[in-house]
Amino acid sequence: MDSLTHTLTAVMLSRAGLNRVEPQATLALVLAANAPDIDIVARSWGSLTYLHHHRGLSHSLFAVPALALAVAGLVWLLNRRGREGFRWGRVYLVAVAGVATHPLIDFTNAYGVRLALPFSATWYRWDIEFIVDIWIWVVFLALLAGPALGRLISGEIGARPGSGRSAAILALLFLAGWWGARDLFHRRAVAILESHVYGFNPAAAADDDTTARPADAVPPLRVVALPSPTSLFQWRGVVETEGFYQVFDFHVLRGFDPTAGRILYKPEKTPALEAALQTPTARRFAEFVQYPYATVDRREDGYRVLLRDMRFPFRCTIDLDRNLRVVREHYQY
Repeated sequence: MDSLTHTLTAVMLSRAGLNRVEPQATLALVLAANAPDIDIVARSWGSLTYLHHHRGLSHSLFAVPALALAVAGLVWLLNRRGREGFRWGRVYLVAVAGVATHPLIDFTNAYGVRLALPFSATWYRWDIEFIVDIWIWVVFLALLAGPALGRLISGEIGARPGSGRSAAILALLFLAGWWGARDLFHRRAVAILESHVYGFNPAAAADDDTTARPADAVPPLRVVALPSPTSLFQWRGVVETEGFYQVFDFHVLRGFDPTAGRILYKPEKTPALEAALQTPTARRFAEFVQYPYATVDRREDGYRVLLRDMRFPFRCTIDLDRNLRVVREHYQY
């Protein structure tokens, strides 16, 4: 997820009660909640290197204690006035909680996280959240601004200002409920996609038999339902069969037409495709891809192979000459 969501969650955790346990809780939580994104330094070595390291070791469960210790040390350095009475144990435990929220939140979206690195490179993902969820922003910012406005009014009338704890707890309860609602509709979206056959051509069915199942209609091998950034009900479905992908934009509370999706046929395994898949760029890209799709274009001077993941607009381009020697290999968002 985005940095604002991680930061707002950290602030709400602090106001919900952790700032009563440790005065440095807000600073520690905000730093800790964003610490796993230190992998952004990999961008200095190019987009492909960043793809390789993003949501990697710094987002694994085994990195939580180390990152929390680094955050505690940074809080100590920033706390010039109170170093003598600095409570390392409490700050460290608060930092552990903050760091742990990061992979949890990132796990909710379709990009996923590799929680078991360095022992396993398996991707884990919940698929219920878009990379950015504006409704979380709206609710969290409103509940953050409400107590601040209340303190301003209380100061004007001489009343005792509130701490914002109730608003913070409400924000965290909203987040849990929001994820629950998204999970509910995600399950419905997946169930809809799994309950049909695909590649159906209505013209191939007999006029007097509306239940006819043409020979080219096949069940899915697997499906994925990808969330909308603005709606609980609108989803993007990707259906994989043995010979093709079929892509849908659909509403889970309305009728679903399995013939309406765009069909993308998988390419045959040609020498050009095999040569492209052996390049360093393609092999590194394959570490991320979970729904791979390729196109092979024949050109006058050779071949252009485009590799992509059906979930995202990332793509890898491999140019080959007529003798299948690599001329250029490139990855881009």
